[in-house]
Amino acid sequence: MSYSSIVRAASACIAALVLFVSPTLGDPKPLSKEEQAKVDAAIDKGVAFLKKAQTKNGDWPRRYQGTYLAGQCALPAYALLESGVPADDPVIQKAAEYLREKCKKTCYTYDLGLAILFFDRLGDPKDKALIKSMALRLIAGQSRTGGWMYRCLPVKENQEEAFFKCLTELNNRMLANKSSVEALRDLEVPSAFRLFTVFQDPRFFDWEERGDYTQGTGGIPLVGITDNSNTQFAIIGLWAARRHQVPTDPVLRLVGERFERSQLTDGRWLYHGGFGKVTTPMLLTATRSMTCSGLLGLAIENSTKAASAGVPEPNRLHPPTLRGLTAMYQQIGSPNKSFRKRIPQEDLYYLWSVERVSMLYNLPALNDKEWYRWGAEILVANQTLAGTWPGAAVQREGLRVPTDFGPAINAAFALLFLKHSHPMKDLTSKLAIKPELLNEGIARAARGERLLEKPVT
Repeated sequence: MSYSSIVRAASACIAALVLFVSPTLGDPKPLSKEEQAKVDAAIDKGVAFLKKAQTKNGDWPRRYQGTYLAGQCALPAYALLESGVPADDPVIQKAAEYLREKCKKTCYTYDLGLAILFFDRLGDPKDKALIKSMALRLIAGQSRTGGWMYRCLPVKENQEEAFFKCLTELNNRMLANKSSVEALRDLEVPSAFRLFTVFQDPRFFDWEERGDYTQGTGGIPLVGITDNSNTQFAIIGLWAARRHQVPTDPVLRLVGERFERSQLTDGRWLYHGGFGKVTTPMLLTATRSMTCSGLLGLAIENSTKAASAGVPEPNRLHPPTLRGLTAMYQQIGSPNKSFRKRIPQEDLYYLWSVERVSMLYNLPALNDKEWYRWGAEILVANQTLAGTWPGAAVQREGLRVPTDFGPAINAAFALLFLKHSHPMKDLTSKLAIKPELLNEGIARAARGERLLEKPVT
């Protein structure tokens, strides 16, 4: 055997060994055996709390009464599944029965997105029709700025098949690399659906949200004030619905444009879409969680662009994505390197957001910051004796805002972080961006260097 052949064989063996011992893509850097034991104990305690706290109806005690009844059940149930509770466990089955009834008619965006996520994860074939029905309501509720408000539009049961057929035809045309304008040309759309954003010519969108926030949630569909929190839950639900043959490309293409248009110069995003004249202070804040929502939207955009291009360009750095990741990098903390110190509690919604985005972009660490160790230390230190987690007060543009979603939702967010749940693995595989190049870009941007906009050779 020649020397070069020996070198090639040795290199192949080394590569195989590296692959064998490497963690799953996107998984955070491993903890020590002692640290992992503390995390596992926190997970077990959190699971025990949720199982014990379930009501006889199958849901959980609620922080928000009268609204989001499905969402406040779906998230804890989904967290239990992600934490290793089997689908046939009585707690999961009771939650599923409760949700099947509640989800027949709900039009709340949070309800629809989270319920689809749960039923997708549950994996029971009999829920396929319900997933489809909920996804159609989400699609009908998309505004002309690519986002969602608190409520979506109802779709009558006897009109669902016609809506689905029309949507499928539009989706197929777009998959043939037709632009939105070309795909819509001569498409026969029943009158009941013609005002839906998905069937509108985007050339005539004025990207303006009219009306105040209260009116926008119920009285002015499609042109009312949207927000990026509702929008990200709609995105997550629709991405899960894709796995059940729901055609979502026409809807998701507009999502990416929304987040490109609305990104602030420092890489962050506002709570609301940024397209209307809004005076409510909360809606004008650029929150850390909304930065994560924006990065989710950009990932959707990058995946659709890569698919339409046919050949991925993994060496191309996407400036808006890098700006967003740099903002996220600057907003997260650094670990204390100890699971014994008392540490202030963090916003649990934000921790879950950091975890999902880091997993989505296949980033076990953001540059030099180990996001998982940072969050795990906080969660291990602050778990209550009952097994849940307290809320936290966070700073938003000078405002100190409490974030307490109630014991069940708090526990769900914490468990999903600790289990490094990844509901969009199939989106990660579609991203044409190498994670090591992203981290190089974050490091350069953090040093104040100019972002590269051309492919790296």
